[in-house]
Amino acid sequence: MTIQTFKLSPAAKSLSEIDLLKKPILLRMGIAHDDLPHTLSKAVQIFGVEVVRDDTAVLCDDSGKKIEVHEAPLCTLAIIINPAHRGQEKPFLDWLRERGVADAPLVLEWQKGKEIETTALIIQKLADLLLSDARKIAQANRELLALRTLNDNLQNRFAAVESFVDRQGLQPFDLAFSNEPVSSSSRSNVLADASFKGVSQILPVASAGVSAIAIHFERLAHRDEATLHAQLVTLEDRQVVEKWIIPFSRLHQGWNYLGLSRTLAGLRRTLKLQLHIEDLDDEMPLLSLGGLQPLEMFQVQDAGNDAPLLKNSLAMQVWCGMPGVLLPSWANYLPAQSGQARDEGFREMPLANGIIDLATLANTEEIAFEFPAIMALPEERAIACHPPSTGITIGRLPAACPPKILRISSTAMIDNDQSQDVDFALVIAGDLNSARQLFSEARGAGSGEGFSGWTSVTHGEEARINAFIAEQVGIWQNIYFATRMRNPGDNAFAWAKFRDISLMVNG
Repeated sequence: MTIQTFKLSPAAKSLSEIDLLKKPILLRMGIAHDDLPHTLSKAVQIFGVEVVRDDTAVLCDDSGKKIEVHEAPLCTLAIIINPAHRGQEKPFLDWLRERGVADAPLVLEWQKGKEIETTALIIQKLADLLLSDARKIAQANRELLALRTLNDNLQNRFAAVESFVDRQGLQPFDLAFSNEPVSSSSRSNVLADASFKGVSQILPVASAGVSAIAIHFERLAHRDEATLHAQLVTLEDRQVVEKWIIPFSRLHQGWNYLGLSRTLAGLRRTLKLQLHIEDLDDEMPLLSLGGLQPLEMFQVQDAGNDAPLLKNSLAMQVWCGMPGVLLPSWANYLPAQSGQARDEGFREMPLANGIIDLATLANTEEIAFEFPAIMALPEERAIACHPPSTGITIGRLPAACPPKILRISSTAMIDNDQSQDVDFALVIAGDLNSARQLFSEARGAGSGEGFSGWTSVTHGEEARINAFIAEQVGIWQNIYFATRMRNPGDNAFAWAKFRDISLMVNG
């Protein structure tokens, strides 16, 4: 008896053939259907093997209707054959073998007076199959029980780890995004300019792992009875992930951390932070702003109509931890009032090691060292970019920026304590000339381009730099990265590296 795992080919179209692939059948060769016991044909479907030609086997049912079969039947109990036709089954067995049937079905001679013995052999094969299936089911149940036990143990261990992390305050956090405050001559007060619903800011990060959001106040109001209302919502389904109600007495000038009750996990969502002030009739506090933002969706908006108030985004930091884990008490400087988070939206994609290996020096006519100026370090998830004593070193990752890109980010760091300070920058552009113009700040980013600005880094410190694309285009763009000495001159030991490069795409 043979059970065949099959996949329908394009030729297998008739309902009769599909029916053959679903039910156990008995095949006959050299025997008329009427010569078989009536009770046997009632117990199981019996088909006669007519001929095998090319890739097709022709069978006939009890009414004599011929059926062309292109795939092996799912379960052939046996082939019963007239002893006078012995040997004619070989073409059919070869046809089965070509279709992946590893074990040929049993071939039994059908002789008058020995019908019961032949039927008994078929029943014995069927019983063996049932016994084998029963053993497999029992084994599967044992394995399922073992998996359930293992899952329970893992859940218990995870709960124990989570409890320990919570008690000891060991939840590790990474700064996933940082938009530092910038000085503004306009001194725009977005809270005062917005409607009564306040302001909103879409977070330019993937939702998974978000643990805390920091906002920066340049100036606070003096009335302690006023309160700051903040909530984190999802754009896809308008669910409130967390909310905070914070008396002004608990706020202070500088960074204020809004801690989530639990690090976000589950489905990706696009997150938006909404802020408004209650019980304050006089001068509004002054929220700090980040740099100019080329993407309108990431500019600070009026929460009442989602229209940008300025071309800046809010100064903010987004911290991430292990998804699903409770935040330790020390992290919840301003804990959330809501608890249950329902996590599709933005997706953070780390740059693959295969892409990192493609890093090359772009401005070869300007830069020459005794060692490679650009060096791919996939084992460190980094690219080394050694700056010259004067000028800049520009590296290139060809066609590494997909059409749906919103932001490219990287951690800038120096891997030698004898190095002087180094400036780092990222650019999204179509060619080197465009990248040069952006690095030199001769113009602003155009369609399909992005520029992070220059960020200075000292050894022992790290900075997360971000380049937002000004307008999405339907082509793949190049990524350019550059370094220069903050103070031209001594570039010895300037082991500058772009580490943990990631792309954020929409959807």
